[in-house]
Amino acid sequence: MRLLSANACLCCALIVILFSSGCTTYIENQDNMNITYFMEKVNESQEYYDGLVASDPTNATAWCIRGMYYNNCYGQYAEALESCNKALELDPESGIAWYLKGVILTNMNVTDEAAACFENATRYDPGLAQYLPFIVDNT
Repeated sequence: MRLLSANACLCCALIVILFSSGCTTYIENQDNMNITYFMEKVNESQEYYDGLVASDPTNATAWCIRGMYYNNCYGQYAEALESCNKALELDPESGIAWYLKGVILTNMNVTDEAAACFENATRYDPGLAQYLPFIVDNT
């Protein structure tokens, strides 16, 4: 009788293993499909913002928008800062570009330089001063 219950337990264990491994494989495949889909969408959006500046490389606003994207997308701060610097090269009096540069530098923990950028931002666009508490309070 002991042999029968041991065989029954073994059969039950094998059935559980077989069913659970199939479910796990399905979930892993589904997760891989979701990750692949997500990465395709990220690449599409990155291509969009890169194309935005490629279509009009002298447009400071396009460079600024690209900088915002890279700042917000997985913390690609170096790329964001490069875009922001290009926007400021094209329009050194752009308050929003100075503000964005301050945000990027804050994200990079370069707060002294960020403060100078925020000063420039409010000099060129005084309306941006109302948004500074959101940045300063989060640092």
